[in-house]
Amino acid sequence: MLFDRNPIWTIITDKLLVRRYVTERTGDNLLIPLLWTGKDPDDIPFADLPAKFFIKTNHGCGYNIPVIDKSRASTERIRSQLKKWLKENYCTDKNLGLEWAYKNIEPKIMVESFIAQNDVLPTDYKIYCYSGKAEFLLVVKDRFENMQKSFFTRDLRPLNIKRGKNQHIEEIEFPDNYEEMVQFAQALSREFDFIRVDLYNVEGRIYFGELTCYPTGGLASFTPREYDFIFGEKWHIQKKLDIQ
Repeated sequence: MLFDRNPIWTIITDKLLVRRYVTERTGDNLLIPLLWTGKDPDDIPFADLPAKFFIKTNHGCGYNIPVIDKSRASTERIRSQLKKWLKENYCTDKNLGLEWAYKNIEPKIMVESFIAQNDVLPTDYKIYCYSGKAEFLLVVKDRFENMQKSFFTRDLRPLNIKRGKNQHIEEIEFPDNYEEMVQFAQALSREFDFIRVDLYNVEGRIYFGELTCYPTGGLASFTPREYDFIFGEKWHIQKKLDIQ
C-alpha cells in the first residue's frame, strides 16, 4: 500500500479492466454477464433492463446498488447517487489516500446481471492467496443487510477469528465444487505475492467477484491478535517494489 506502484494494480482493481485479465487466465465462464456500461448515469437504459440487475462503478469500493425490483426502484435516486460517486477519486478521497490502486482508474458505470439463489444475493467466498497458493477462506453472508462472517483454513477447518461486530455464520454448507473454486483462485493469483480472490457460487456455477489487493483497506485487525501474524507469515515478498 505504501510503496508498490506497479500498474498491474490499476488494471486488476478496475472492475471493468479486470474482466479481460480474468478471461486471459481462466476464460470468460467466470464473468457475471455485463448488461450495459457507460460514463453518464442519464444514459442508463432502464426501460431495456430486466426486472433485477446490479449497478456498480468500476473505480472504488462499496459503490454498489442492487436493484431487486425495477418497478419499485427510483431511477432518479440511482442516477443522483451514481453522479456523486463518479465525482470521487476513491484513492485520494478515502482512507487518507492509502489505496493507490484506485487512483488512476477512469470512472465508469457497470450494470451486471443479478445473480442470486432463491432471490437472495449470493454468499461471498473470499480466498486469501499467497504466491498462487490458497491458504485461508473468508465466507460472508448477507453483506448488504445482516452481514455475517466466518474464517476457515484452505481445507475448511474453522478458525476462531473475530473482526468487528459481525456475527459468525451458524451453519455453512460448502459447495460441492469448492475445490474447483480454489483452483480458479490459484490460477488468478499466481502473479502476486498476496491477493484475495473473491468468488460466488450459485447452484454450482462459479462467478468471479473481484481481486482484492487491499482487504478492508488494510485497517481491520484480527481478534485474537496472533492471527495478524499467522496470516502475515505466509506472505513472502519476492518482487522488487517500484518505490516512487
